[in-house]
Amino acid sequence: MSIFRAFLSFTLLVVTSICIAQESRINSVSLLTTTRILSSDAFEGRKTDTKGGRMARDFIVEKFEEIGLKPLDSTYVQTFKFHNRLFNVNPTAHNVIGYLEGTEIKNPSQGCIVVGAHYDHLGVYAGDIYNGADDNASGVAALIEIAKELKLQPASLPIVFISFDAEEMRCAGSNYFVNSNLLPNESIHLFINMDMISISSEDKLFVTGTNFHPEFKKDINETLEYCDLSIKYGHDRKRDDGLNNWVFLSDHGEFHKKGVPFIYFGVEEHQHYHRPTDTFENINIGFFVEASNVVLSFVKTVANKKSLLKESRKLN
Repeated sequence: MSIFRAFLSFTLLVVTSICIAQESRINSVSLLTTTRILSSDAFEGRKTDTKGGRMARDFIVEKFEEIGLKPLDSTYVQTFKFHNRLFNVNPTAHNVIGYLEGTEIKNPSQGCIVVGAHYDHLGVYAGDIYNGADDNASGVAALIEIAKELKLQPASLPIVFISFDAEEMRCAGSNYFVNSNLLPNESIHLFINMDMISISSEDKLFVTGTNFHPEFKKDINETLEYCDLSIKYGHDRKRDDGLNNWVFLSDHGEFHKKGVPFIYFGVEEHQHYHRPTDTFENINIGFFVEASNVVLSFVKTVANKKSLLKESRKLN
């Protein structure tokens, strides 16, 4: 047995003793394996419009196909070009999009939940690979595992899964999506974003968005009943200035601009943020697995929420 597989086996024994009473659990080994692959040197930091970025796109497409997600269009890939003023370039980028039908509502345009996590990162600079394990291979891996679980246990509402490109370039991928009308914004009951969910020395997962949408706070709190993980709400109030305000610092900001409700899960900046040391070896495995299960539980709760199902029926 390789050292990595032995390590994962030990980790699985540890984390399965936590949150044991939850109805469903993410596959810990698969979660960690996907994170390790996406943040490996082979993907060269997954920068937009590079070989590594396209490798990440293809990897995610393959996972969506394996799960059995349906494409919103004729393909999972939403390709677009945009202008980046900082570097004065016009890169080509690719969002990866798939969905699961609901048991009560089939078509996402008739009301849905959207779950997102960007897959791009910073690439290679001065010979150093910025692997982006926490930012945001962690979110993508969790998104894939959540999709797997919800394929097995379908929710009432359709759930759309989007892995955005070009988040590191002023959220160009999510900006393009919300303006594309591929999915009408008015049909999205909630956008759930994961961006950096695997490094926390205090086992503290931050949630942004409940200041605008307090109706979801109770649902989030209920996910913690069996978990040894604390939730910290905030970074979304008027008194949160500059970088302490997270409302527009990731893809959820583009949805918020369009009036789409959002909830963001993430961690505070840490010593590895946007550094070459953001590698798989430096993530906090127990925290990461628990954080992913919290998001899974929350997605399941809101996608089965009777009040949102009622709203969907009003749309039709």
